[in-house]
Amino acid sequence: MKYDKFFMALLGAYAAHGDASRQIFNDYGLTEAQPKILYILGFNEGIVQKDFAKLCAIKPSTMTVQLARLEKDGLIRRESCYISGGKKAYRVYLTKRGKEIADSLIERIDNLEDISFKGFTAKEQATLLSLLERVEDNLRGR
Repeated sequence: MKYDKFFMALLGAYAAHGDASRQIFNDYGLTEAQPKILYILGFNEGIVQKDFAKLCAIKPSTMTVQLARLEKDGLIRRESCYISGGKKAYRVYLTKRGKEIADSLIERIDNLEDISFKGFTAKEQATLLSLLERVEDNLRGR
């Protein structure tokens, strides 16, 4: 569909991607927030929980709730540690089951990326991602 407003084009792409993503997430019994956490954790095991929340761009309290749910489901484990200044913190790790799901999820998300960018050159893909990052920065006042 051809759009003359960014708003409509973004909503159309978001809805189509969301429908495809939700199907993948449902296959694993994950909520919409959990895949992002598992995806990032798949590449950053042992990250400190507070830093993890920042990386995910969510509030630390929200991260605590999400991690508690993933921990209850046996997908992650948290280990206490001490960070600068002797403050207690938690490092987050995938369990064996969590690693299996994260690896499979990463593969399926990569496949969805391939479908999303079908017919795009590598340069076009990079340009689109860069432009969307700029839009986000503009809207967040960065």
